[in-house]
Amino acid sequence: MANPLLHLFDAHLHPEALNDQDLESMRFFGVERALVVAHHLPEPTPKALRKHFDDLVYRQLPRLERLGIRAWAALGVHPRCIPRRGLSEVLSSLPDYFRGGRVVALGETGLHAGGIEEEEAFLEQLALARQLKLKVVVHTPVHDKERHTRRILNLLRESGVRPSRVLVDHANGRTVRNILGCGHWAGLTLHPEALRAERAVALVRRLGSERLVLNSDAGDGAGDILGLARVANLLAKAKLSERVVKRVAHDNAARFYRPR
Repeated sequence: MANPLLHLFDAHLHPEALNDQDLESMRFFGVERALVVAHHLPEPTPKALRKHFDDLVYRQLPRLERLGIRAWAALGVHPRCIPRRGLSEVLSSLPDYFRGGRVVALGETGLHAGGIEEEEAFLEQLALARQLKLKVVVHTPVHDKERHTRRILNLLRESGVRPSRVLVDHANGRTVRNILGCGHWAGLTLHPEALRAERAVALVRRLGSERLVLNSDAGDGAGDILGLARVANLLAKAKLSERVVKRVAHDNAARFYRPR
């Protein structure tokens, strides 16, 4: 039975790395909706990437629905997952997935270590997103985050993709203002390698709720499957209004992705 006090939208989830008990716990503690995001693979061949996309859309989405979580997907080539050959082949397969309403964004794309290869793959995907008028989920790395985020924001500006269609994820206290200032949405990730719950609460108190989206990134390493529920409770205890809590924990993600 879900916690009736919380209605959460986890806007960045990797369920293929979680077992049913993990997902049932997330549902119990209030996760009602989720965005399943394409991830990195150890051997990113075009065939492996398409198999990953198929698994997310045809296996993981129904699995989440069976466990009581309404789910959609974002598909793209992660900067740690660029194939040595055949990127154009992978990108040409993506438009078919966007038919039917289950895949609602391109991602996650972006930069991880930086460099020409990553930037070219990022720009190719942004061009596809612009052509198809897609929402985009952008990855920012743990290391050297400020420098890479500045470069990402410059590339986004050059791409011509409307800022309001882009969510720059894994933001922190040093990058979130620049992301919002460029007109993008910002993802705050409750993860041991990203933001602690208390820090996320402090950011929401300082910045408000406009274009801020919470997520767990659960399934990527040693995450926190209850991170989203924990921060929602802390926001309420910090005497932030119910409207603010509802926006950052659910409504903003629903508004950005507009899932039916």
